[in-house]
Order: sequence, then structure tokens, then C-alpha cells
Amino acid sequence: MPDKKSFTLVIVSLISSILLSFFIYQKLTLLSFINISFFFGAGLLFIAFLTLTVKGGFFDGITYGFRRMFVSKGKELSKQEVEEMTPVSELLTFNHSPFLISGIIVTVIMTLATILYYL
Repeated sequence: MPDKKSFTLVIVSLISSILLSFFIYQKLTLLSFINISFFFGAGLLFIAFLTLTVKGGFFDGITYGFRRMFVSKGKELSKQEVEEMTPVSELLTFNHSPFLISGIIVTVIMTLATILYYL
């Protein structure tokens, strides 16, 4: 069951899709709604997957390597200073669930609209 944030994101995405399709195409058609809602669904899913990837620690090794390689304020960092730095995955306290759920819902609505368009 989607929470309040996910529901709000879905409603805002759908209303924005309708309004943007009217402003961009100067008419509201099913095809224009499908075209615009694709970008909203893909954007929400991109944010969710990027957050999930960063939280999973994928970039921790890369940032650790950059910290060891580059100097800070004109002096090299010691190994202990580098190891005491907080990894990127722990710095990100962003909840990805609302974006993932709403991205999936908007994409499913867009897919259903596409099926309806081709019938």
C-alpha cells in the first residue's frame, strides 16, 4: 500500500502530465499524455535507482580511492584520516521508497494508457 508521499507524487505527476501535454501540444490527447507521463515515470524511477545504488555502497570504493589520491588543503591525508571519513552511502539519508513506488505506479498507468491507445 503506497504511503502519503507516494500518493502525492503520483497525483502531482499525473496532473503535471495532463497540464504539460496541454501546454506543449496545445491539445489534450491520450498520445500526448503518454509521451509526457513517460518522462515523469522515468525520472522518478531514475531518482529511486540512483539513491538505491548510492545507499548500497557502490560508490564508496571510488570515493575512497579519490580521497587517497588527492590532497586536501595542500597536504596529503594520512591513511587514518581517510578511513575516518564517512562513506558516501552513510551520508545519504534520503528515503527512496516513495520515488520507487510512485515511479512504478506512473509507469504502469502510462503502460495501460499505451495499451488503450493501440486497441
